[in-house]
Amino acid sequence: MNPFKTSKLLVCVAAPLALAGCGGGSGGPGGPGGPGGALGFTKFPIQAGKTTTIKGNGREAAYTVDQQGFALAPFGASSAVQADVETDADGDIASVSLKTGTTSKTWNGSNADLAYAGNGKLVIGEAKDGSAAIGFADPDANGFSYQTYGAWMTEGASGGKVGAFSMGAETAAADIPSSSTAKFKGTAGGIYANAAGPDVMTADTALDVDFGAKTAQFSTTNTTLQNGGPDANLDMSGNLAIAAGGLSGNVTTADNSMTGTADGRFYGPGAEEVGGTFELRGANGAMAGAYGAVK
Repeated sequence: MNPFKTSKLLVCVAAPLALAGCGGGSGGPGGPGGPGGALGFTKFPIQAGKTTTIKGNGREAAYTVDQQGFALAPFGASSAVQADVETDADGDIASVSLKTGTTSKTWNGSNADLAYAGNGKLVIGEAKDGSAAIGFADPDANGFSYQTYGAWMTEGASGGKVGAFSMGAETAAADIPSSSTAKFKGTAGGIYANAAGPDVMTADTALDVDFGAKTAQFSTTNTTLQNGGPDANLDMSGNLAIAAGGLSGNVTTADNSMTGTADGRFYGPGAEEVGGTFELRGANGAMAGAYGAVK
């Protein structure tokens, strides 16, 4: 028997983006626990009765599950991701489609349960047959005007794929400040996996950006696992370089047990926000997810 094959796992994999544990208040889009209206982006508003395409970048990896446990393969390089969000005449979300380099999935009223969770901060879609789930941050509820981030998971008889993404209205390279400094604060969420299996992680995130030096100090604090509780050893830090309109660099956990990379993009006409993905691995397991932060 597959010890991780449950729809509860799928929902909990998405839960970090809600900044709350599974089992919190939720309801159908527009219902109890939901914002009751369309998600709003300043540069690409999600309009009632229409389909809005949001583009960005993400990472994904395959995983296997058997009697020996859960094994997560290394994440691939960052690649293009697209989400199509359809709303009904009342502005409530009716369908979410995700397209990556290897995966194309749709969650709608006929094949999935769609709901808001975490006090309306997260939109989740879970396939009724338990085969796939997606969770992404409601921009308004999270204080985002130009971005969202999230995670998704597919599940088969012996494994599937898991991914994280950051998408939105990217700042043109020419509009990124060439001098000055700025501090960004936000949140991060993802999956931590070791020999015992996968767990949901959440954290606060911060970036101290020096546009003149083209560097950004990336860090996370207050890392908490859904099942394991607070774990400061999993806090991350690293120095990211700004180049070609994006960010990239090496990151490590506080206890130096895992190392990896983080990437990012600035969002908004004047680089008011930043978001991206990360992946680390080492002797103590692997951790991957996404983040978003506001100036």
